Amino acid sequence: MELAFIVNPISGKSLKGPERVARVKAFVDAEKLDAAVWQTERVGHAPELAAEALRMGAKRIVAVGGDGTINEIGRIVVGTDCEFGLVPMGSGNGLARHLGIPLGFGASLRLASKGVAIKVDTGEAGGRPFFNVMGIGFDAEVGRRFNETEGRGLINYMREGWKAFRGYKSLQCEIVTSKSSKSLSAYIVAVANSSQYGSNAFIAPDASLTDGKLNLVAISEPNFLSFFILIWRMFSKKLYHSPRVTPICSESFRLKMATGGFFHVDGEIFRCDEELLVRACPKSLNIVAVSC
Repeated sequence: MELAFIVNPISGKSLKGPERVARVKAFVDAEKLDAAVWQTERVGHAPELAAEALRMGAKRIVAVGGDGTINEIGRIVVGTDCEFGLVPMGSGNGLARHLGIPLGFGASLRLASKGVAIKVDTGEAGGRPFFNVMGIGFDAEVGRRFNETEGRGLINYMREGWKAFRGYKSLQCEIVTSKSSKSLSAYIVAVANSSQYGSNAFIAPDASLTDGKLNLVAISEPNFLSFFILIWRMFSKKLYHSPRVTPICSESFRLKMATGGFFHVDGEIFRCDEELLVRACPKSLNIVAVSC
């Protein structure tokens, strides 16, 4: 078996359910690929299928789904010789956009199955792999709220962000790297492997997937007006121009907080203690891409 397509039938908004699976199978048949097409049936099923594909000798595993599906499959593939393809079907598709992967279903299927894989860096937060962005503070609070709602897409994400903004307070955090230590009051502490959350909202415009480093972006608490200015800066790749933003680039970060709370990896929410280690894992994933 050369290829294994793992399809999440419910992520995103388009081609949901049986139609999505049928389109992948039709593509495999039309291209005469030596491939299996598997559908996820429950939470946590994608990594099980990815592990089975590795046991069966698949040379490339393709994730057909959103950021959560990509993370679930990627954490099984990372550190192996198996190649990883993406068919982005989520609401943001941040990693796919950074990699230059087309968002059209047919075009991304062709690239994922026949494109060239390159070695890229990944990240790890509290021992959990991430491929796009992790974060604590307001970042994680919005992700927690978004995951608990039924709606998806940028509008729903911004709506939950506005709800959280009205009551969320900054956290006290010490950021320790191999070269420095900085204590600050931060509304958001995001650590990016790629450049954007998704939907062209750039949290770390200068991030690279091949430099062996991660980009931490700390944002101090905004007022009503600066909240919307920060959003505008994010979509115009000018976030670093804000005096409220502190960017730090390093191979690793030790985040020390006054209390425990929540953190997210690629939008998936987990609890953390007062200290969280975030580190880069250089050249740890073979991923099909146009650019990095």
